[in-house]
Amino acid sequence: MQRRRLLEAFAGLPLGSAELLAGFRLPDHEFAICPAANKFVGTLPRLMELAQVPGVGLGVVQRRILVWSHYGGVADAKKQNPITTASLFPAASLGKPVFAYAVLRMSQKGEIDLDRPLHEFLNDSTLQDARASKITARHVLSHSTGLVNWRDQAGEALVPRFEPGTRFGYSGEGFYVLQRAVEKITGTGFEQFMQDRVFQPLGMTSSTYLWRSDADPRLVAGHRALEPFYNRDFASELWQIIQASGQPLKDWNSDRIVETMTKRNPSGKPPQPNGTVPNVAFSLLTTVQDYCAFLGELTVPKSKEFALTPETRADLMQPYSRINSALSWGLGWGLEQQVDKRFLWQWGDNGGWKNFVLTDLTGDSAVVIFTNGSNGMHIAERAINAASGQENVAFLWV
Repeated sequence: MQRRRLLEAFAGLPLGSAELLAGFRLPDHEFAICPAANKFVGTLPRLMELAQVPGVGLGVVQRRILVWSHYGGVADAKKQNPITTASLFPAASLGKPVFAYAVLRMSQKGEIDLDRPLHEFLNDSTLQDARASKITARHVLSHSTGLVNWRDQAGEALVPRFEPGTRFGYSGEGFYVLQRAVEKITGTGFEQFMQDRVFQPLGMTSSTYLWRSDADPRLVAGHRALEPFYNRDFASELWQIIQASGQPLKDWNSDRIVETMTKRNPSGKPPQPNGTVPNVAFSLLTTVQDYCAFLGELTVPKSKEFALTPETRADLMQPYSRINSALSWGLGWGLEQQVDKRFLWQWGDNGGWKNFVLTDLTGDSAVVIFTNGSNGMHIAERAINAASGQENVAFLWV
């Protein structure tokens, strides 16, 4: 009765209301994931100093509500500008589950067949190899395409190393191929597609896979040994080109972007797929609050119209490709099987940015951490374990 009354009391609060819930915490036994204890939070500055990680941002969601967030350190070790609620973190691969959610909703609406070969949508030479021609959206989402993570050269053929669907093989390139297929199906450039299908409906007003006019002062730098750096030249230049064109964002799909940037390259060479934005595999810029809005929708949907059906959720959590006895991959998420619990997870690694998200759908709770140092995964492991109250097997593998 106490839990029900508390949930009813706070049900009307929007995501991001952590400041209204200061000091409030539902009993630990009600959720698999809870706000980190004050004792752990007190150790963070020391841990960050030892790991040479300048800044962190964390958030915990329970029953759709952002019940706790923590910001520490600086966005740029030289500028010493603090991490805040407005800080834009490069989410790296944490952008993949967000896109996967949009694709699964497309599947529910009959807009995409997860088992139809993607080459039928692309209608080009990308997937012409005998094995590659069999690759489907289900293979991409479960990292079982057989494709390498990224090709060394843009013009190289996409040739799977094994028969699609037979085993696990992590591939960012596979997600980029699916991104292009979705653009062909919807007739909409990827950035506009994600704004329409996810960011705007969920109130994720700071999130983008491309760029923003206010990104520069808000962007969190990556760091190696406390030396800050940014990966923003391509995105910033492309943003200016799109703005100057006067043409709607929806018309800027991946093919047009590659063509435009190739013409501007003195060498005449096309940009590498793993350097092209917007890119589902690595280019999401977001805030803790925005990402927690997505996690809130994933755990406790706001409406049936926007929710994944029970059938789709069950499909998402099927272990389509096995990594080891505890880890596998479902549709867009890693799966971790504990003795009595099952988690969804994804790690993000863009070199100087290391991130992690853990979600317990059974208990309707989740935690995300963003860091801006090359040793950030050491901080992420301790923070995620503190929030989940256990050691998570995924950290032995990433």
